[in-house]
Amino acid sequence: MNIRKTASISAAMLALGVALAFAHGGATGIVKERMEAMEEISASMKQVGQMLRGQKPFDALEIGAAAGIIAGHSGDNLTRQFPPESLMPPTEASPVIWEKWEQFSGIANDMETAAMSVTDAVQSGADRDQIATAFGRLAQTCKTCHETFRVKK
Repeated sequence: MNIRKTASISAAMLALGVALAFAHGGATGIVKERMEAMEEISASMKQVGQMLRGQKPFDALEIGAAAGIIAGHSGDNLTRQFPPESLMPPTEASPVIWEKWEQFSGIANDMETAAMSVTDAVQSGADRDQIATAFGRLAQTCKTCHETFRVKK
């Protein structure tokens, strides 16, 4: 690898690190971990959305991989990121999570199921419209959770 390419990669990694540190606003511990997980979910959702809207080339395998990342952060893996009394700033988690824990964990499980449906659609050779339908159900779980359990800014 030549020196310019190495310098470019190093600069990009530094910029990413600075951006993540800024985005987390000093978050530590479990709050930082879940913010990082949410960033991965968000990036995966954005990637798939761009492909389905024609803003990026459609690649079913990339969509399946992105859905796999989302599934990995869903269900029990998501709820473990929200232990009681983990509302330290700069969290965007609402205290309502613990008041309505069964509803919250149900949505986390629905998210996992919906993400796996996208993966299953890709693996079964579904067409773009079928994948988009499965992805729409996944996006709805995110929306439902954010509307109920995320602090509005």
